[in-house]
Amino acid sequence: MLKENYKGKLLISSPQLADGIFEKSLVFICEHDANGSMGFILNKPIDNLTLMDVWKSFSKGEIKNELAKNLIFIGGPLATSSMFVIHSSDYKIEKETLIIDSNYSVTGSNKIIDDIENGLGPSCLFFSMGYSGWAPGQLEDELMRDSWFVCPPTEKLVFHDDFDNKWKESLKIIGIDPSRLVLNGGTT
Repeated sequence: MLKENYKGKLLISSPQLADGIFEKSLVFICEHDANGSMGFILNKPIDNLTLMDVWKSFSKGEIKNELAKNLIFIGGPLATSSMFVIHSSDYKIEKETLIIDSNYSVTGSNKIIDDIENGLGPSCLFFSMGYSGWAPGQLEDELMRDSWFVCPPTEKLVFHDDFDNKWKESLKIIGIDPSRLVLNGGTT
């Protein structure tokens, strides 16, 4: 049995995760149960890749100009050729949308792409290629080793494109001054 459920929470990487994809990352946990955990990194764009660049891979239709410039983010190291849309809860596809909480959901179906093209999609969107996953007990172990800080989500941290500042802003929300963190451990 889980002591605490992290579904709907943000994980902020600690300085211990000083290399690789999770360095200075902010991860939105979308599922957390006895089978493991799943989430999406919110602050690592894929080399300035925009929605316009990948839209044709997922749809035959056209994307609206205001969405075309949206960046695509790497959600994690798993299923990196699959697109997921983290979105506001004003949109749902029965049996395909994972409801995270009353404010956020995630959909990985191509139907959401059709609905976005037709102006029927959610009001807030975040596009991710791939996801992050943890085996049963793995996330709890990493939390016990202080690899992550936990933060409540805000619309700004989840949906806004200010990816360079998301890590620092999330730390400030939980009362940690990022400038006071030791980013590289030393020896005495």
